[in-house]
Amino acid sequence: MGGEAEALVGGEGRPRRASVARRESVSASTDNVNWSGTQAHAGHILGSGELKKATDEEDIIESPKGRVTLTLVITAAATIFGSSFPHGWNTGVLNNPAHLIHQFLNESYMERFGSEPEAWKLDLLWASSVSVYLIGGCGGAFSVGWFANTFGRKKGLLVCHVFSYVAAVLFAFCNLAKSFEMLVLARLITGFGCGAGSGLVPMYLTEIAPVNIRGAMGVLHQFALTCGILTSQCFGLRQLLGREAIWPILLAFIVVPCTVSLCVLPWFPESPRYLLVNKQQDKEAEKALKRFRGMDDVSADMEEMRKENEMQKKEKKWTFGQLFKNNHLRLPLLLVSALAMCQQLSGINVVFYYSNGIFLSAGIPPEMVQYANIGTGLVNVVMTGISVPLMEKSGRRLLLLGGMVVMIVSAGGLTAALNLHDKFTWMSYLSVVCLIVFVVGFAIGLGSIPQFIGAELFKQGPRPPAMSFAGLLNWLCNFIVGITFPSMQVRTHTAASSQQLLDYGAVP
Repeated sequence: MGGEAEALVGGEGRPRRASVARRESVSASTDNVNWSGTQAHAGHILGSGELKKATDEEDIIESPKGRVTLTLVITAAATIFGSSFPHGWNTGVLNNPAHLIHQFLNESYMERFGSEPEAWKLDLLWASSVSVYLIGGCGGAFSVGWFANTFGRKKGLLVCHVFSYVAAVLFAFCNLAKSFEMLVLARLITGFGCGAGSGLVPMYLTEIAPVNIRGAMGVLHQFALTCGILTSQCFGLRQLLGREAIWPILLAFIVVPCTVSLCVLPWFPESPRYLLVNKQQDKEAEKALKRFRGMDDVSADMEEMRKENEMQKKEKKWTFGQLFKNNHLRLPLLLVSALAMCQQLSGINVVFYYSNGIFLSAGIPPEMVQYANIGTGLVNVVMTGISVPLMEKSGRRLLLLGGMVVMIVSAGGLTAALNLHDKFTWMSYLSVVCLIVFVVGFAIGLGSIPQFIGAELFKQGPRPPAMSFAGLLNWLCNFIVGITFPSMQVRTHTAASSQQLLDYGAVP
């Protein structure tokens, strides 16, 4: 397979025309997908029967291997810092100051209604504050296709920052106003922006990256997300911003990465594929490619995109209805949807939303819980970083299956440890180890691959609606986990955190 790809490039690095295995060179969006030793059933992911027929009849120009340029590095860094990092920040930011937010919810409710809320009402307010972010994310994820096609990939990301700014204002003043409604509304708004951004980031990164590093670029979104979780946990320490008077500033901190992105990203090009295929701007697309590739000869990439553009012109505009009815897209759509759902139903966000309660149930001293949270976040970052080079060496399938096996085994171990920690004190430490191993299994497989696999499996036309649908399922399942876990924990007390995490962990 590698030899066939190399035969397409001459001694000077210039591409030449060849009739090669169509499944391997259909387009940049289907290259480099390794599931079981072959390309990921490319015959099923071309976009339509007409596209499949066209690729069987025409010669294909395959793009030469690209290199990492300064323009590509800065663009990717600004993109993930401004959009992926805030998503991670919002995911983990409520964990350490949870007791302060509980107190705020209780006090604001008393001031509003003149009486102290019942325990179930307070639990509902807390769960809503956490999970309403995911409702907004569902709406944002469903809008990815509209943002991508209306504003473009880069401009769409910049527009999404507006939601973070509005939410930051509400966060900053909710405590002063004694309004839990402002907190809930802010979480909803920032969730919408992050939901849209979580679909746009992998789409933009995979479209600007050379074929040979496209998988690694796709992992950057998840890497920045885990960095956001870890950083929010660090800043949420009681010694820093996790204090009674200033915890709203902790929540409003998302404006910082968004501001950096707004200052940097406008100076760099839009996705060349979007410019050529969607906007029909050949010269602008070529100019953008030259900047991203760091070379004047980008004829191979341009030829590949022109072929895709010509094939797309023969198709009607893709809608969700067409996506669901197309037989050739059924397998990749099922795959992308299943991975999106498994990522959240695995229960990973139970760790990041409610790990305080899990560690306390395990017998960890209260003053040490915040540091246990940071340790979990640090492991998540390190393992996601390690998964970047592994992605191209080991292939997607091995990492996915291996990671899910690790998650199931560690969830079972956590269940046993939490149920036995009253009899054996050392079980408390075993539960922490099992939780960290659970995070390791997630980071190497389900953590990153579902985020970008849609951009690899679908052509330009069906890609936005397919990623929007997968994103919607991802956020919906995230919401289900986030809203149901506290109530299950209340009903079954200390056993809930272990048993329910095992229930979620067995889903993959």
